[in-house]
Amino acid sequence: MKTMTTRYYSVSLAAVVGSLLTLGGCVSTGGGTTASAVDVSKAPAIAVGSDAITQRLNAVRAQYGAPPISRSPKADQAAQRHAQDMYANNFYDHHGSDGSTHTKRLRRSGCKGGAENIAEGTWRDPNTVVEGWLSSPKHRQNILYPAVRNYGLAKSGTKWVMTLSAGC
Repeated sequence: MKTMTTRYYSVSLAAVVGSLLTLGGCVSTGGGTTASAVDVSKAPAIAVGSDAITQRLNAVRAQYGAPPISRSPKADQAAQRHAQDMYANNFYDHHGSDGSTHTKRLRRSGCKGGAENIAEGTWRDPNTVVEGWLSSPKHRQNILYPAVRNYGLAKSGTKWVMTLSAGC
């Protein structure tokens, strides 16, 4: 069964190849203070994806009149840290194990706030998880948010994170 969650709602979708897959999306325009970094040394995380993902995101954004976005190493770092944290501490949430929000994590990495999409499960590759987010109205809304200028994408174990920033 494939499950999609956000802070606002939860929807069950049809089973996908016998795998349990989960999506979550969160957006904010809020501030907040910078918290100390999470110890994520227990699990590796890697930035994932390719130029093809940037091209796909920008093609969809263009269809909706949103400006293009670009991949950012700083946004990748925020995504990597949260993916590692979720994997190492065995949880799935938009709040970090230290209580941090996506906005705080983006700011720690030198970016402005924005949005975050998360996924969990045996997604085949970065392209399929991004397509999953694009197929979900709330996640697509995060990707189409007009103020977003940069994104990052990372995976640790079965935890996927896309950070979307108003600038890095």
